[in-house]
Amino acid sequence: MTNPVSYIRQSLAQRISVGILIGMLVVFVVAIGWVAVKSKEKVRKEAYQRAECLLDNISLRVINYLDEAEVATHNFYWQAQANMQPDSLLAYSRRVVELNPHVNSCSITTEPDFFPQLGRYFSAYSVRKGDSIETVREAEYEYFEKVWYKTPREVGKAVWVDPFDDYNEGTLSSEVMIASYCDPLYSSDGRIIGVFSTDISLPLLSEAITAEKPYPDSYTLMLGKDGRYFVHPEADRLVKTTIFDEVDPLLQPGLIALGHEMLAGKSGVLDVTANGVTYICFYRPIPQAGWSIALVCTEDDIFVSYNRLTYFVVPLVLIGLLLMLYFCRRTVTRFIAPLEQLSGQARRIADGHFDEHMPSTERPDVIGRLQNNFATMQATLDDHVGRLQAINAESEQRNQELSQASQNAIEALRQKSAFLQDMSHQIRTPLNIILGFAQVLRDNFGHIPENEIKEISDTMLKNTISVSHMVNKLMAAATIIDKKEKVKRHDIINVNEFAQSVVDIFRMNYGVLFDKTFILTIDSDLPATMNIFTNRDILTKILAELLDNALKYTTGDTVTLRVRGGARIVRFMVEDNGPGIPEESRDSVFMQFEKLDDFGEGLGLGLSISKQFAVLLGGDLYLDTTYTGGSRFVLEVPRDEK
Repeated sequence: MTNPVSYIRQSLAQRISVGILIGMLVVFVVAIGWVAVKSKEKVRKEAYQRAECLLDNISLRVINYLDEAEVATHNFYWQAQANMQPDSLLAYSRRVVELNPHVNSCSITTEPDFFPQLGRYFSAYSVRKGDSIETVREAEYEYFEKVWYKTPREVGKAVWVDPFDDYNEGTLSSEVMIASYCDPLYSSDGRIIGVFSTDISLPLLSEAITAEKPYPDSYTLMLGKDGRYFVHPEADRLVKTTIFDEVDPLLQPGLIALGHEMLAGKSGVLDVTANGVTYICFYRPIPQAGWSIALVCTEDDIFVSYNRLTYFVVPLVLIGLLLMLYFCRRTVTRFIAPLEQLSGQARRIADGHFDEHMPSTERPDVIGRLQNNFATMQATLDDHVGRLQAINAESEQRNQELSQASQNAIEALRQKSAFLQDMSHQIRTPLNIILGFAQVLRDNFGHIPENEIKEISDTMLKNTISVSHMVNKLMAAATIIDKKEKVKRHDIINVNEFAQSVVDIFRMNYGVLFDKTFILTIDSDLPATMNIFTNRDILTKILAELLDNALKYTTGDTVTLRVRGGARIVRFMVEDNGPGIPEESRDSVFMQFEKLDDFGEGLGLGLSISKQFAVLLGGDLYLDTTYTGGSRFVLEVPRDEK
């Protein structure tokens, strides 16, 4: 019978297998010990990350609902402030609820006797009732003392009000508790004239907060600014109690600390013991509303996976032993593997696969040297093939670039030819008219009635202004393209006076271009004393171009220039009641040489030049796609008051 020790000593493969097996056993024992020590820490870390990630998602969901209410308020705030009429306020409150599915209700209320003809009270109120929306002027009640009206009026700015019961006897009310975003309305002289309030239902917030939980016994809660529960699994605590009620500071100091941390608007993790159970509380603030939310998990829930770890220890040991046996056998066969690899790689190279490199080895025997030499040869061959492929790819790319450049040149030549033809036609037509009438006046001046001479003079003037207008556009385009002009904002202008002067100049210099009568109106909500720094000449050119386009395309007889002020900008809005800009043309309306009608007047430069001038002034020019009464172009310039 063969001695096992002798057999192992005589067989290199067996000696290697035994050595690997011993080494793997040592590593396995060390690994098991390390897992036993570190597993609990890892489980805790992963549980914390999971809970914090979930809490972050809940916070973002609540913040998104709050942002929706705030954005809805801001979108209609300036319209309500600018149109303080009963019917308009009713319409705005309804639109807020219609356009924002998560908004429960909206009210726009005014100061006492703001509308004398309607009495002391006026409140436009819209509330969601199932799938419908009800909009009413609320019945008379003392809403001036309500927290949603009194709070923003006292602080003088928009605030979130903690959830409250909105029931008011005798008038339309919300069926659920609501939280309100309240923004005071101001008159042009800075007086508070009302409150714009947008409401989110507490059940919606509660659903967003409690929709998910990481563990079976975990739950979420939300505290208001004064520590009252607004979300809690025990419904009888909602609104009525705070986190500090019925708490013994000596027995439950962790809960007291949690309450102070949450009310201070802090984020973190805190261990709290209550009724003999250890809870881990993850908390985050909702800064914009002054609320705070918390995710509460029991320690047993968090470490349930760790407690189950013992059920996997025995299978893990068995699997580890089987893996060690497998790797030992693999090690034995690996010593002859290079020959198999050489054969396989040779077949792959014969099939045209050069990029699968064979690894080198440190074996000093003939098999090791053969493997290393073959690997070197294969790497060299792959390098040469790779260079050839790179050269081919580079050549193909250059051919594509040359083809694209050729196409671009052809397109540029086509646009240039089309522009020159259009420009020649646009200029030649009025010049022919001027030349023809000039010859008529020269040859028959004494025989032409005075009224016909006036008509001829008006026609010549109209076409002269038209030619001058096109030449000015060409000069402006050349100036911008060549970057020869640096726009400086060195003029101090009064905004309202400037708007009136532009309209007057337009009537005087451009009015003759239009055969129809027209009305230019100005609507400004800016104070008469507002001055800004800008470039008067450039600003005049832009507004003249916008007015010119509006009068060309309006189907009525009225064009309106509205002037509005923002925090840092002043907006000039030119409105007409024409057909508007087709949706498919809105993206190209500011591109050079682009015209809505290829056979219409103009060179396709006016809006492009105006857009670039607006940018040089530090502002912008864009089409208001929300306007449906025709076309509305909005010019924004920096406010920079002086």
